[in-house]
Amino acid sequence: MPVSDKQLELHASLKRFYNSGAEYFSEASQVNSVVTPERAKLLSWVKPGDRVLDVGCGPGDNRRHLADGVRYIGCDMSVVGLRLAIELLPDSSFTLGESQKLPFADDSFDVVLSTYALEHFVFARESLEEMWRVCRPGGLLLLISPAYDDPRCLPPSVSHCSPLERAWMMVQQTWRQTRRHVAPDQWDFACVSRPRILRDAYQSDFDAVHLVSAREISNFFKSKHGKIVFERKRSPRPVLESSWVRQIREHFRNLLLRVHIGEYAGLNLQIAVAKGMTAPERNCPE
Repeated sequence: MPVSDKQLELHASLKRFYNSGAEYFSEASQVNSVVTPERAKLLSWVKPGDRVLDVGCGPGDNRRHLADGVRYIGCDMSVVGLRLAIELLPDSSFTLGESQKLPFADDSFDVVLSTYALEHFVFARESLEEMWRVCRPGGLLLLISPAYDDPRCLPPSVSHCSPLERAWMMVQQTWRQTRRHVAPDQWDFACVSRPRILRDAYQSDFDAVHLVSAREISNFFKSKHGKIVFERKRSPRPVLESSWVRQIREHFRNLLLRVHIGEYAGLNLQIAVAKGMTAPERNCPE
């Protein structure tokens, strides 16, 4: 799909924002100083000796939570973020580069990871293609991101839009999710055209532009013949003794989940993908 002038303009505006000052990255570094359970689980796939690329690394928070012996390179398009990363982690390696055109050769890394960055990528599909390209056959791609598979959920970056505009976005999201379910080889990688960060002072995720869908990401990697070795999804659960209304509701929920409807709704994207249908020889983290 050709890149539009609006996408280029939005990308340039966000790039200026990420290079405008250290406050954004300092705040992120403080928030991420304690690893979340979901991040800890995904990062536990990384083993000593792995060559690891961290895409959208910011101040290098993931490096703090990886085991010793990992050969780590962080990549980000923000000079400000990388300066902070080098200051905080002088013994680690960092490179200036953009996710949609990574400055690395094919098959360069055992693990390519990106945590809480995918929602900020204007060129989401191109970025995923690049992550796939630089990961070696049999290597792993590890991704965490907010996701918006529930059409009622929209990012804070659209909170300045009118109620009518947000209602229309929900209708569009409903259509996209329906199509992702019935036509898994079709992708939207929907993008917010006017994120709130372009008009107001920063608050959390005012800069989110990619309306990440966990189903869409899963579909994309399956189309590459990747093997999904872990992903967070809802599953049917036992129906406990309760009121008949609640039991009917639970049976209906389980029925929908068995036909794969709603299995990603309300959950963050958490996925581990092996490049190729043969999974790497490492145990699934508990």
